[in-house]
Amino acid sequence: MKTPPEGATTSRRGFLGLVGLGAAALAGGGLLSGCSTPAGPRPGSGGATAAALDKLTSLTPAHVPYAGITPDIVGQNGAPSGFTKYPAALVDAVTAKPGKGGRYKAMTPLWGPLPPPLGENSYFDAVNTDLGATIEFNILDGMTIVEKMNAVIASGNVVDITMIPSWTVNQIPQFGEAVGQLFEDLTPYLQGDAVKKYPLLANIPTDAWKWGVFNGKLMGIPGSYTAPMGLVLLYRKDIFDGSGWTAPKNADEMLALGKEITDPKKKRWAFGDIKLMTYQIFRAPKEWVLSGGKLVHRYETPEFEAAVEFTRKLYEGKLIHPDIVSSKGANAKELFKSGQILITQDGFGGWKEMLEQMIPSKPDFWIEGLPHFGHDGGAPAYHKSEEPGQYTFIKKGLAKEKVEEVLSLMNYLAAPFGTQEHMLSVYGVEGEHFTKNENGSPKRTDLGLKEAPPTYFFLSGRPDAITESELPKYVETAANWYNEAAQHWAPNPHEGIRIQRPAEYAALEQPTEDKIQDVVRGRRPLSDLKKVVDEWRKDGGDKSREFYMKVLQDNGRA
Repeated sequence: MKTPPEGATTSRRGFLGLVGLGAAALAGGGLLSGCSTPAGPRPGSGGATAAALDKLTSLTPAHVPYAGITPDIVGQNGAPSGFTKYPAALVDAVTAKPGKGGRYKAMTPLWGPLPPPLGENSYFDAVNTDLGATIEFNILDGMTIVEKMNAVIASGNVVDITMIPSWTVNQIPQFGEAVGQLFEDLTPYLQGDAVKKYPLLANIPTDAWKWGVFNGKLMGIPGSYTAPMGLVLLYRKDIFDGSGWTAPKNADEMLALGKEITDPKKKRWAFGDIKLMTYQIFRAPKEWVLSGGKLVHRYETPEFEAAVEFTRKLYEGKLIHPDIVSSKGANAKELFKSGQILITQDGFGGWKEMLEQMIPSKPDFWIEGLPHFGHDGGAPAYHKSEEPGQYTFIKKGLAKEKVEEVLSLMNYLAAPFGTQEHMLSVYGVEGEHFTKNENGSPKRTDLGLKEAPPTYFFLSGRPDAITESELPKYVETAANWYNEAAQHWAPNPHEGIRIQRPAEYAALEQPTEDKIQDVVRGRRPLSDLKKVVDEWRKDGGDKSREFYMKVLQDNGRA
């Protein structure tokens, strides 16, 4: 079964980090965490089909950036912009009520306790009043979202507005067929200049909209555009500075530094599990690379072999925390926060949340992304994420005026950071659901934590941004780090192609990864890596290569 994208998890924390909403700002009980897993091109258990996203531009809405908000640090090359301070005056982005009194049911997931229902929830009352329409939520448990949405789609019993995380879409059998039967074709409403009727939807980047095209029709409104960097190699800069250690500039320096840092008597180890980031330091492909007219899988590259060999040295040198070595369930975040691990891989959501959690009690606590480096001192090759984190679909068969009303509601809910609409739909009413701290940033009250989890936020998308203005140093550091990272994307011959591959190809991945893990951890000799790759080719890797080469040929890339 396919897992969430690299850097995402099926936990509340992981998904909020994926869509760019800080879970610490929403904390109200039971934050959960999961482990990141690698992502290749879009899978599916249906037919072997592919669509080049660069051919879908004619179906997408025109892109008209919203000019009402100016970031402090402008994102470059796909990196998110940063806001180091909360706007003193919020912009009123929607001047007239978008709703016409309609009433709609919406289905969304939630990772955490259910809020009080409509009629018993002042947050829902306030947002619906401002919308001029009523949205009633049917909330599914995020931890079982795949099973629940499979059942919903199979039954055909969808509500008026349905949000589905992208990795869940990818695990629904024959979703490509069901989407046209269950959901409204939005092409006539949003294609090209038609979207200008909904200016905040027009603010969503074109590349995000392309992923909402299914079977030649625009079907889904993309949620918050996935941050292109799924994982970051984080380090405890406060401890580094206090100990006189400097960030490494190549793999040899990182290995030597790991030996210097690690001191079991002091309960201090250099690393957590950093395997996925090691691949990128050694410039191994995300999945496939086109070389000399031939398609080569990452398993078959010398870069991948070198990355495995290096990671094995970390295990052999006992430089990785023993809890990570012995247990899949070890909590790397807690070990990192306590200083037992000084270098770990995590997503941007984890970076900001750890700062938010620790700084109130430890003001000197500080973490950053390691400066960018490749194994040989050159540049790394980062694995870029492409697909949005979610889609919102409108039920097929609603009257035209109802579809237009729902789109007007989605336009309101697409309001970006710094607008009145964003503040209300995310945080609720000031003085009731949140208060503002000394720098103007919202802080949830107990009522806000109880009544206002991410619900409306999940129904529409907006450009990704780094908005933790209560941590201006973090915003500046992360935005600048990201702008440089965006200069080092690894080449991907299938970039911009949505792929549905036969299930047997996807099923081959996990057993192979398990064998590689045995090699990495020393349970099998390093020489077995070649055997593992040969088995992968024989068991379906070569057939997979033929499939992916045909995808390139069909799209004029080979």
